[in-house]
Amino acid sequence: MMRSFARFSAVVAIVALASCGRSSAPPLLPLGGAGSAAAPQACYVTKISNANATATITFYGWPDNDPPGKAIAHPVVHQRAGGDGTYCNPTTFATERANNAQIPYGTKIYVPFLKQYFVREDDCAPSGPPVGHGNNGCYKLWFDLWIGGNANSLTKAVVNCEDAMTPNAKVAVIVDPDANHPVAMPGPIYRNAPPPNGTCYGRPGAATSPSRSASWTLNSSGTSVRI
Repeated sequence: MMRSFARFSAVVAIVALASCGRSSAPPLLPLGGAGSAAAPQACYVTKISNANATATITFYGWPDNDPPGKAIAHPVVHQRAGGDGTYCNPTTFATERANNAQIPYGTKIYVPFLKQYFVREDDCAPSGPPVGHGNNGCYKLWFDLWIGGNANSLTKAVVNCEDAMTPNAKVAVIVDPDANHPVAMPGPIYRNAPPPNGTCYGRPGAATSPSRSASWTLNSSGTSVRI
């Protein structure tokens, strides 16, 4: 299934977006060879170029996927959206299908402000996000990162975490990175514990939408702080 967006301030109703389509191009295979492309491996290895790019970053999770859940358009490393943000097990991300040639399924990226790795396994939705106007929901180089959540997650807490983590401007991204970049907080960015609002990148979640004027960074110990 194709991922969907729910973005900005008070999101109470989740709008179902368009259905997915699969590319006819073969996915890049994880270490382990053919027949194992959709199963997590000891380490998912791809080409390395460390190409620097500047991209729009947004987030999506269980509540605002369509339908709600972890279904993805093109499994490569995972059967469903997931990952822990490490080089060997990068987390799912989506971009528009217009980027298929430049960012094919299976492409790995590293996002320095999060200090985590991601892999393309999904497509952006044609009817979102609200501020995009690409024909598949994103515009140009736009990466929508899986944030986490499950059936027990509080919808507003997940969406508010998405909103809080979304940068106010384009950020640096490394395409086809090597394994030597630091990783912070491996695992889902949003986690259910402690209830009811969970944690967002290691910080307590909130049931009300946070101010987008704040941004996140990491201190020298790797702990997330708001500035």
